[in-house]
Amino acid sequence: MEPLFVPDSDQVRRWLNEGSTTNYICEHCDGLHLTDLQQLDGVLDSRIFVESDHLVLTTEVELRPTALLPLTIEMGRINIAFPHLKVFVEITDEALPKLVMMDTLHTRAGVSFSQFRHFLLNVMEYTRQLVDDCQNMGVITYPSGPSGDDDEDEGEYLH
Repeated sequence: MEPLFVPDSDQVRRWLNEGSTTNYICEHCDGLHLTDLQQLDGVLDSRIFVESDHLVLTTEVELRPTALLPLTIEMGRINIAFPHLKVFVEITDEALPKLVMMDTLHTRAGVSFSQFRHFLLNVMEYTRQLVDDCQNMGVITYPSGPSGDDDEDEGEYLH
């Protein structure tokens, strides 16, 4: 039987490196940023926060403001399709709206590397699927606009 740990940030970072999951620590927060998810189109940030009795893996996607109503209509379907993720829309005055996807792994009783890896791979796969779903719905804001989106360019020339 594998040893169980109540992981701290160093242990989680070792496990990420052992499982070949690229990550880094930034100077602005305590999270371990997951490069694989952050490279997906539309993803602003993806990171693991290590708390005293649980790990939180969270990913944020920036949304088009005009997509809020269609996305709100789809939230029931999204939550049924992705029952392991907690999915919600975050709206603030200072930034564009975001879709936040997260899951929690409780660690108080201890977890093994295999349990952590199973959690991580599942959440990353569900997150990729949900980001793909959001791209197909057209609700994500892209840094320089989605590739192949010629309709918006044509609309600019009509005025």
